[in-house]
Amino acid sequence: MKKKIFKAFTLAEVLITLGIIGVVAALTIPTLISNYQKREYVTRLQKGISVLNNGVQLMMADEGVYNFDQLAFHKCYDASGSSITFNESARTCMNDYFSKYFRIVDYSKTTNDANFYPYTEVLKLDGGNGMVVGVFAISAYYGFLTNDGMMLYPMSFPGIGDALIDINGTQKPNQVGRDIFILDRNNGLYSAHGQDTWDDTSETNDYCGDENPTLGYGCAGRIMAEGWKMNY
Repeated sequence: MKKKIFKAFTLAEVLITLGIIGVVAALTIPTLISNYQKREYVTRLQKGISVLNNGVQLMMADEGVYNFDQLAFHKCYDASGSSITFNESARTCMNDYFSKYFRIVDYSKTTNDANFYPYTEVLKLDGGNGMVVGVFAISAYYGFLTNDGMMLYPMSFPGIGDALIDINGTQKPNQVGRDIFILDRNNGLYSAHGQDTWDDTSETNDYCGDENPTLGYGCAGRIMAEGWKMNY
């Protein structure tokens, strides 16, 4: 009876095989990670819009009003009556109100509250540093952090949108169009900003594309328009 002879792989063959596996992994893993992150961003964006809508709808139902501007928290505005640069007492008043409807763990207590959010680290879609003023002066508005890590700014941003959401709070990349999005509001219902303007290159703020990337304020609109996918 003849013995079966098994041929072993040489060291060179093993090394070549491992090298090929390494190259394939190096080419595919970054793409897989990127696609996973994009899906997570989109999912959290959808959740954030839902959380805002549910909270505001409860507010309006409790107070028996049909317009966001009629809600009682507007009495918290500072003496100037402006929707921007709330003083500390006004922010406390607003947070007491919003805490009834959202699971808030922290909020912006003053303008430029660096302990609350790294405003100076915010990036535009093109990767440029948006700083504080360059990104619609979000540091001047009341915002709050939810227990699941979302940063919500439910108030108006004149000439841009009606609300802002950072879907993962202080975590990176803190970039418009990635984890920071602008929302519109029709009475008490929030929706993605830029649905009609994101693909217009003349809209220097709202444009969200691969050609001449700009501020990216309309990226939420692109995501929604393309079936809730981040194709950029």
